Amino acid sequence: MEMTSTRRSFIWGAAALSAWPAAAAVKPGGAKGAAKKGAAKGAAKKAAVKPAFVSPWEKPDGMATDSVMARRLYLDLAGRIPTKDEAREYVLDAKPGKRKRLVDRLMASDDFADYWAMRFCDILRVKSEFPINLWPNAVYVYHDRIRRFVKRNEPWEDFGRALLTAQGSDFRDAEVNFLRATDKRTPDGWAEATAQVFLGVEPSALPKARRAEIASYFANVRIKTTREWKEEIVYVEGPDRRGELCDRLFVKGRTEVAAAFTRRVRGWLFGPAAAGGAAGPTRLKDALARILLSDEYARGSVTGGFPVRRLDAEVLDDVFCTLSGSVRNYQSPAPEPFTFLPPKRKTVSIEDGSISNGFLTLFGRPARDTGLDNERGEDVTAKQRLYLFNSGKLNRQIGSMILPGGQKVDGRPNPLLALNFRQRIEELYWRIVSRAPTESEVWTLQAEQKRRKGRNWDLYRDLIWCLVNTKEFLFRI
Repeated sequence: MEMTSTRRSFIWGAAALSAWPAAAAVKPGGAKGAAKKGAAKGAAKKAAVKPAFVSPWEKPDGMATDSVMARRLYLDLAGRIPTKDEAREYVLDAKPGKRKRLVDRLMASDDFADYWAMRFCDILRVKSEFPINLWPNAVYVYHDRIRRFVKRNEPWEDFGRALLTAQGSDFRDAEVNFLRATDKRTPDGWAEATAQVFLGVEPSALPKARRAEIASYFANVRIKTTREWKEEIVYVEGPDRRGELCDRLFVKGRTEVAAAFTRRVRGWLFGPAAAGGAAGPTRLKDALARILLSDEYARGSVTGGFPVRRLDAEVLDDVFCTLSGSVRNYQSPAPEPFTFLPPKRKTVSIEDGSISNGFLTLFGRPARDTGLDNERGEDVTAKQRLYLFNSGKLNRQIGSMILPGGQKVDGRPNPLLALNFRQRIEELYWRIVSRAPTESEVWTLQAEQKRRKGRNWDLYRDLIWCLVNTKEFLFRI
């Protein structure tokens, strides 16, 4: 869609409403002239003054506002933004303890299990194709086991023991896929994977002596194939010393493992720079609750120092589809056999790291080749900006949110049709950035409405486009 210079200047100008950080509001440029003109004519009227800027993101004490907190919790626990009703419910809740109530509710949801299983699948390299080559049947049983670990809130050391000591078929005994999910299926390779996952030590930083020590526990582990397509059996030929390794890691060395687990969870929430801290709980939900209910997590991101992070590629993909009522068709000729996923399948719930698309690649979804946290790209690139501002597909998705006339959205009447101008603006803000617009933002949009002389549907489209290009939307603030 070709954009006129006037529309382009509005979109970029309106984007500043939610830019980061926001500038203080000023009077419109013509205010002095209007006042002089009025004085010359003897009129007592004053020029309209834009309302003073009030931060929608941070309270005066530097803590996050309720709307930011609601969005933050839904993104971090459920891998999605809240609906308008969910965000409003949290903001309007005046009872003490509402943050804990929301944390508990989200942790009990399937969305939580899907999103955090995705996180662990990244480090456990759940991928059917090269270079991991788990193959599809193994991917699905392995993913299901990881999701159950998340859902049941199993201790990390219990899950780790199950992975490290497993034997049997990769199709039926899901845990054996930990030993298969590496391109180095040797004692040395398994030592590297063990240290990386449970001790937080990258292979390049693992001392040779410790690698040799850990590798010795896997010396008798073997893998063989069967007549079943792609099935492999993990077994032990001779004494099985892996139980000794587990005792060394999870009993004698429990503090080291717990500290690595804490660093990883904090890194997923706050970023690599904040991944330190003493050992904490090794049950995922307990570890998350300790962080999410802390004052550290409740800080604002403008002056309070809360680390701003771009949304995961999978989350961003799901958000666009949810807002527009559209679906993505995931299909892949590899892995074998040709794979189709249901049209309304959430991107965060896709088991196989080999199934992807251009959008996910563009926004940094990890390939799961190494299992390292830095494999996920979180930087904002010029290509991403170009896509968000100029994509025809995104333009069509935005259009489906604001269809004029008697048309419908996702099979239902468009809710915007029954609302007046201000109500429509508020509806869009709640849907997209999980908050009400400020008076300053409403003032600017009403002025733009008058300038456009009633071409409101174009204005709504431009507003949506502006909002989805802001840091407030693209980042967890």
